[in-house]
Amino acid sequence: METLVGLCSDTSSTIEVPCSSANIGPGFDVAGIALTRFLELQIEINQSSSASKAPLNCTITYEGEGQGSEDIDLAPDRNLLTRVALYVLRCHDQHEFPSQTSIHVKNDIPLGRGLGSSGAAVVAGIMLGNEVGSLDLSKDRMLDFCLMIERHPDNVAAALYGGFVGTYLSDLDPEDMARKEIPLSEVLPAPAGGIDTGLRPPIPPSGIGRYMKFPWSPAIKAIVIIPDFGTTPTLYNLLR
Repeated sequence: METLVGLCSDTSSTIEVPCSSANIGPGFDVAGIALTRFLELQIEINQSSSASKAPLNCTITYEGEGQGSEDIDLAPDRNLLTRVALYVLRCHDQHEFPSQTSIHVKNDIPLGRGLGSSGAAVVAGIMLGNEVGSLDLSKDRMLDFCLMIERHPDNVAAALYGGFVGTYLSDLDPEDMARKEIPLSEVLPAPAGGIDTGLRPPIPPSGIGRYMKFPWSPAIKAIVIIPDFGTTPTLYNLLR
């Protein structure tokens, strides 16, 4: 199972990112596996129009699953997906989306149920920036961008590469380590990082994290039980 990006036409594309389960067995913060529930972005860009009245040239619509989905903010300067995409774009001197960009989000990943919904959103946001900015980033470089935002690699690597993966953080030199540990408020655009100053945000060092894919026998079936009650703190208390 792989994360998919498929170009449908000159003005539309689809991004599909799987959910994931991490901390598999003894692999705490190391092992993660992609599962068959997906976050899908349907992207359209109206290239025939040069003017847009939407903030940052982007509109978002959403259909999704789970408690809390009705509270997701669809403003492009506050939504996690588009803020991550803007981070990638601004690292490449593009300060807004292409004119008349519309994004429809179809989310089949339950929120707050331990299935890596935020990790999938970060990966999808990185891929969104890569797609609309025509940046042609490799997946290894995308992982660097992911790890500037989601500081643990297990969920994001599983969502990015698919399958059963092991991950670890590289030993960086002091200068790169300082850049990697810049507070999140200085990485993401508004509201966490305030207004767009026009300056390039901190660009991730190369090779922040490493991964390897583990073999997985088709005879082994992963069954995931998704609790349908309470919030994550409630679940923590239940499992104590």
